[in-house]
Amino acid sequence: MEKLMVLRDILNNIEQFEWSDDLFLPEDETWSLDTKGAVLPDDIDDMENDSDEIPKFAKEHNLKYVLGIDSVRGIISNISDQKASCTDNDLFEAFLYYYDNDAFLVIE
Repeated sequence: MEKLMVLRDILNNIEQFEWSDDLFLPEDETWSLDTKGAVLPDDIDDMENDSDEIPKFAKEHNLKYVLGIDSVRGIISNISDQKASCTDNDLFEAFLYYYDNDAFLVIE
């Protein structure tokens, strides 16, 4: 189903998406928990950085591919294993850390 969702809801309900889906977020704004993005079926496995390969819904809403849902699930699982009661901010911080560093956030 193609619809915009708030990132907070995506992170908190990650299990409702297929492992093969992809996360798209705005390419021209600083992301927050209230950023609207979309989870779309994986149609970009063979993409070669060609903007014509971006799903139509993503193009219409100025969204770019961010991560596969399998990676986002891994991020959520990792931070949840480290901290029993994760807040929305914990999830968001772990998500941004992974996106920026291609590595899981480690809580010390």
